[in-house]
Amino acid sequence: MSEARVAAPVPVLSDFAGQGALYDGMIRTLKDGTFVHAYLISGSQGMGKRTLARLMAQYLLCTGENKPCGVCPACQQVLDANHPDVLTVAPGKPLSPDVKAGLQGIPVDEIRHVISLAGQHTFTGGGRVIIIERADKMNPPAQNALLKTLEEPIAGTVFLLLTDSPELLLPTIVSRCRAMKLHPWPDETVLRALKVHGVAPDMAQKALSVCGGSIGQALAIAADDDFWRRRQDVMQDFFGLDGRSDILRVSGAWRERKDEAEPLLNDLEDMLRTLMLVRLGIREESLASEYPQAWQNMAASAELNAFIELMAAVSEARKLRASQVTWQAVVEKLLLRMMEEKSKWST
Repeated sequence: MSEARVAAPVPVLSDFAGQGALYDGMIRTLKDGTFVHAYLISGSQGMGKRTLARLMAQYLLCTGENKPCGVCPACQQVLDANHPDVLTVAPGKPLSPDVKAGLQGIPVDEIRHVISLAGQHTFTGGGRVIIIERADKMNPPAQNALLKTLEEPIAGTVFLLLTDSPELLLPTIVSRCRAMKLHPWPDETVLRALKVHGVAPDMAQKALSVCGGSIGQALAIAADDDFWRRRQDVMQDFFGLDGRSDILRVSGAWRERKDEAEPLLNDLEDMLRTLMLVRLGIREESLASEYPQAWQNMAASAELNAFIELMAAVSEARKLRASQVTWQAVVEKLLLRMMEEKSKWST
């Protein structure tokens, strides 16, 4: 009998206490009123950037005595994503009537429109929060337009920039924001979140081993049957390859799955990283037991550099894929490299 699904609790700021110094510093500035006009919230996908931004907005706009009270109209509106003084900018979902929906990036007209709105009186007479999701998707003119506003802040307006890739933002934008980098969550925190969402214990352990400390990723992976099927194919084809005679067959099969190229490379890189972490004693030895014996041997005694070189081969495959090299040729080169390494550890 499957476990009953438990309703997930409403997120609160204290949920981020596990982020340590980041949380302590954020709470201190919010409580004593020394918060700045712009924050850059970064971290890998699924780490909680949107949730944190919404909770910060709730704190800043709360009208209760103990902020955030969670019950005042402002708190409820922020939680329901309909507070009139919280503006959310995101690729493909423009606020400006002059910007087409569905765009992959954030154009300058969208930023100019938002800045214009920020200069108007607020609806509630308090502050205003502007959340820019995937801020790295702003094109150069958009970033420059935002930079001018960050250099001359609008009173009562706080910008929250969210990104997986802060290195794609102008250094001048980064320097004018207070950096808040979310780090991978502890295993027990991820497992607790998976349990709350009704994920079975065995699947929770599997998702934990591949999520990289991301609660969002763990939840998505646990519910994604295609992810596990592809991962099993990667295990069989790249780690279980028996001889050179199979390379053409396997590369031909993946040629037909060209649309899965990036997920394949991500899976391969993650599976190699798992073996390396087992070797370093950071992950349990049992995680290597699903690999063929040669790779178990490698996880038991290989030098760290051996794993680094294999992951470098995956990085090279990404570069080759972006060039004029055919996808099948890229796969063949990876298969050869994997088979060379496997032969060193076969008994």
